[in-house]
Amino acid sequence: MSSYAEQNLVRGLSFLAERQAAIANNLANVDTTSYKRRVAVADQEPSRFHAMLAEQMPTIRYREQSDYGRGIVRQTDNQLDVALDANSWLRVQNAGGAQFFTRNGQLQIAKDGRLTTRGGEAVLDTSGNPIQLGAGELAPSKITISPNGQIQDPITGQTWGPIAIVAVDKPDGLQPTGDGLYIDTLSQKPTTVGDGLQQGFLEGSNVDSLQELVQMITVERSFAATQKALTGVGRLQENIIASILR
Repeated sequence: MSSYAEQNLVRGLSFLAERQAAIANNLANVDTTSYKRRVAVADQEPSRFHAMLAEQMPTIRYREQSDYGRGIVRQTDNQLDVALDANSWLRVQNAGGAQFFTRNGQLQIAKDGRLTTRGGEAVLDTSGNPIQLGAGELAPSKITISPNGQIQDPITGQTWGPIAIVAVDKPDGLQPTGDGLYIDTLSQKPTTVGDGLQQGFLEGSNVDSLQELVQMITVERSFAATQKALTGVGRLQENIIASILR
């Protein structure tokens, strides 16, 4: 059986590889609207690996989580683009009825008049229902969206919504599923925020490309140092065995 040191060094190499993959994914999404950078995290395991010299030594568990810091908000002047305050989310629903959270405010009016994301998920109102605007010739040519999510046709005065703007107590319980969508793995009850929406703006990625490149170099150096330590442990074991057999 390999030694405790070898096993933990190998686990360390695995963590560094996962961290490097997260950095590469962040760099690939530096221009993706509302993308939240992924961060590799090392936690102490609640269980114990084995006793060594009459003292139990904790092992390390590696995982990845999102950094939910707000990205840079840029003005687009598109009436269907919206940006949210920090810690706020939109609630959307796919064709199968599954609900998601998103901060991607690139919205559109579908052919059937529904307000949807670019991926086709229906945007929900505060009652949990899809927001239905006019279809075809009845579709509003211009809309205004207030900070509380209320949608209005400035010409006719007709209103829809308001768009559900919510917050979750434990954002770490949100798991990304792609296309800027997140599912709640903790089945939390979101709290209605009720304001904090900006029409004509979009939130960009919160990835700092320079910072990620620096992190990538650091990981590469740590990986090389860990490989060197693993080789040293192997040589130490060989020397011990050779000394015993003399």
